[in-house]
Amino acid sequence: MMKRNTFWLLLMMSLVGELNAQSLTQQWELAMAVSAKNQSKSALFDSGSGYERQVKLQGALQVSDWEGQVSMLHEAGSGAGEESELVVEELFWQGDRFGWDLLAGKRRLDFGVSYAHRPLDLFLPMERNPVSLRADEGVAVVSASRFTASGELSLMLVDANAGQLINEELPRGLAARWYQLKGVSEWQLLGYLDDQRGLNIGASWVATYGESWELHSEGRYQQRYRQWLKPGSPGAGTLPREGEQSDGWQALLGMTWTHTAGHTIIAEYWFDSRAWHTRDWQRLADNASWYSEQGEGWDATRYASAAAFLSEARNRHNLMMHWSLSNHNYNPKLDILYSPGDRGMVLTAGINHEMKGDWTLGASVRYFGGAKKSYFTQLPNETLVTLTANMKI
Repeated sequence: MMKRNTFWLLLMMSLVGELNAQSLTQQWELAMAVSAKNQSKSALFDSGSGYERQVKLQGALQVSDWEGQVSMLHEAGSGAGEESELVVEELFWQGDRFGWDLLAGKRRLDFGVSYAHRPLDLFLPMERNPVSLRADEGVAVVSASRFTASGELSLMLVDANAGQLINEELPRGLAARWYQLKGVSEWQLLGYLDDQRGLNIGASWVATYGESWELHSEGRYQQRYRQWLKPGSPGAGTLPREGEQSDGWQALLGMTWTHTAGHTIIAEYWFDSRAWHTRDWQRLADNASWYSEQGEGWDATRYASAAAFLSEARNRHNLMMHWSLSNHNYNPKLDILYSPGDRGMVLTAGINHEMKGDWTLGASVRYFGGAKKSYFTQLPNETLVTLTANMKI
């Protein structure tokens, strides 16, 4: 972790030190958030209710062929102390040589076309639509791209271990992307051969119809993936562990409708074969309840079972509905994520208000509920209320 921080911070400082103030373009944004969480009734977690404060100062810098984005994130929570982190989210050089567009450095690679879930997040998945402040880092990449009248071909050497906030070994490998645009449709193919998951193949398609309708889809095949072994009998007291599985795939289909008055509606369905079946999550909940009834001697096993929620895959079947209203001083939105397999749901309602002086105030409520043993009701929080304030500098 320290080596990753030192490398990117020293590189950023060395570049800034050589710049003339007249040649540097910069834009800064200050964001503050206060959130209160209410503990769920899950027997798998013992996090308790409490609050969290966050302050994030983010700057976008550009000079000549160099671009970067840096954040200072400070967090403090009830009973958790305080922590600050200086994160170089992006820092890369981009230029044109020999008819190819070249790029080298740390950059976010996001080729997904969906709103709620993106199977094409092959390199370093990012949380979709968070209600708290986050620092979204890029990966180390060297790429060469050639453009035509209708598309793009890119070859990339990628190393996800450039991240400062993730303290684990991540994939590295070779990737290629082919993108085409024709009429009202665009599609892309993406391949990634890395040292942990083997072959990853993804594709997406987007088409617009008139000024209001859009259809999109994306999918991905993964040769190898990690999955927590499914829970067995609680009496065995077996601690959770990961195992390697093969041939996982994801598929998503969605639509977007927009209105001139500012209304936007998005509907999406996706399937993830890597996720546990409903019966597996329910057995995990039953085991946790059994451990709780046995007393403190089983608490270590009970809390260790929650490690299964670290999995990238959650439910096999997922439905998302989104509504938002923009182009107004007050911009509300509503998200409903529903899992038909176990009848769990996540409801997020929020509103932003643009004020004078480049200030934006916001509030949101996220509720995790549904059937008693559903995936979402087993998470540590039942409700999360967040107040935010953003100011452009």
